[in-house]
Amino acid sequence: MPKPTGLSVGQRLLLASQALAPLAVKLALVQQLGAERAAQLAPHMPSGHLRELILGLPTAFVAQVTRHLDPRRVLDTYLSLPDSLHLEVARQLCADGAFATAARYAECLSAQQVKVLIFGINDVDHVVQIARHIQDMALICQSLRTFSSGYLGKLTEAALADDNLAVAVQVLGGLPLPRQADVCAGLRPATLRLLLPSLLDASEQALAEHLPARLRERLPAQPV
Repeated sequence: MPKPTGLSVGQRLLLASQALAPLAVKLALVQQLGAERAAQLAPHMPSGHLRELILGLPTAFVAQVTRHLDPRRVLDTYLSLPDSLHLEVARQLCADGAFATAARYAECLSAQQVKVLIFGINDVDHVVQIARHIQDMALICQSLRTFSSGYLGKLTEAALADDNLAVAVQVLGGLPLPRQADVCAGLRPATLRLLLPSLLDASEQALAEHLPARLRERLPAQPV
């Protein structure tokens, strides 16, 4: 394997010591390098050694490293990590306000794993902020399908409060029409006034047939 170029002395020392130095020494050296240089080093390390280091490092430090690292450069290692660590890092990123980074890493996971993240984050405002940066909205929609109508209602209210109608329409519009109607039945009137026209347009008005009578009565008459 050719020697990686552009690495500092400390980074080269860590690479050279992978098979020899005790784990505690390597963990200390990584943290001395700092988050940005550790991120530069990560793609050059064998997956098994990198995984060992990640599992031994403080969550707060790992979260700092992720902000400087494209997950696709260490994808095999990232996907091999336990879901519990994915959640811990995602929570730390949310606490740090690094929602774009959380979204970038979440998009590498399966819909089931994203569902575990959303459930574990347990904060609709944080989920909405992550969704703002998600490119693959189909992944989010699929992961949310089995959440309760009550939770989806809270998520919708949070999205509208954040002036993010597009996310709410995409998420709810990906559900079967009866589920959409069930969520709409629990929303505040002010939220429905903003949301319902877009949902009706997205379904070519088919959603109207599934809405409770009290909501159908509020709809404007359709031209004959």
